[in-house]
Amino acid sequence: MTKSELPKYVYQDRNYVRFIRRARGQSVMMKEEPGTPEFWDHYNLLLKGREPVPVKRNFEALILSYYESEGFKKLKPRTKRDYQKYISHIRTIWGTKDPTKIETHHIYELHRANAEHWRQANYLVQVMVVLMNHARLIGFLKKEHGNPAKGIPLFKQEGDGWVPWPDDVRTEFECLAPPRARLVYELCIGTGQRIGDIVKMRWNHIKDGAWDFTQGKTDKPLWIPFTDRLNAYLATVEKKGLTVITDDKGRPVRYEVVAKDMRKVKAGMQHPDAMTYVTHGLRKNATIELYQAGNDDELVKAVTGHSGAEMLKKYGGQIRQKELATRAQEARNRWEQNKPRT
Repeated sequence: MTKSELPKYVYQDRNYVRFIRRARGQSVMMKEEPGTPEFWDHYNLLLKGREPVPVKRNFEALILSYYESEGFKKLKPRTKRDYQKYISHIRTIWGTKDPTKIETHHIYELHRANAEHWRQANYLVQVMVVLMNHARLIGFLKKEHGNPAKGIPLFKQEGDGWVPWPDDVRTEFECLAPPRARLVYELCIGTGQRIGDIVKMRWNHIKDGAWDFTQGKTDKPLWIPFTDRLNAYLATVEKKGLTVITDDKGRPVRYEVVAKDMRKVKAGMQHPDAMTYVTHGLRKNATIELYQAGNDDELVKAVTGHSGAEMLKKYGGQIRQKELATRAQEARNRWEQNKPRT
């Protein structure tokens, strides 16, 4: 029987045929006669990944198994891409190694070797925790081995997190930005949301000057009234497609495209530090403005969707403390003025 007569993934192998699906790490000898009911039953099971496939116990096999797991399949698309980026690095350096031979000090050394980029170094450790958990689930690691990636101290973010854009950077960006980059900027400032949610915003999610949506990272439903400034700006935007942000033909654009737009504008600015201010910093600008307007933590969270006070401390920084302290002392002054005198 020729290859053209065999179904997908099935190849002639001496006196038998072999099912080979490299993306899943499958290579199974099929002894049934092609075309028979027994052959098709076996073939359909292999397509569904039902038959256990003997594999070498190495990181290559572990990674392929993890990609087929429900845990990976349930991740958000952006998170999947992030995981794949760092898993690819692990695959390159340890692909042929047995996971049981990797100890905590190996992962610690990997973490320290990437110290120059602290966020990426931390992400490598976090991905290793996930992979080693999966290694236990599929029997590559014994329970008594524990998870060698757990307990490694991560690098701390310096300062109060993302840096807000100063007024002079904002002013120059507003003057130079072409329509799509300026629209992204206004949406980030006006809503205080992550750029990943901004690019998914649809016109039919907007009603009566408010945005009704679910945050991609947290799965938290939010309803956010737009600021007067944002409402005025959106009134000037042409509706080209289903999403608010589109390409020239009205099609949705990916996060990477928008990020490139923003970098291109900053690269052409006169401000010497323009490139150091990332788009996510605009979320911090919005948080700070909410505090400067006199809002408390709960009101700020209602707009930004932050889940707790710790994250608000990072985003609100000293502005949050100053505004809360001012209101506390004003309340104290009123109490002092109104308390009965003896």
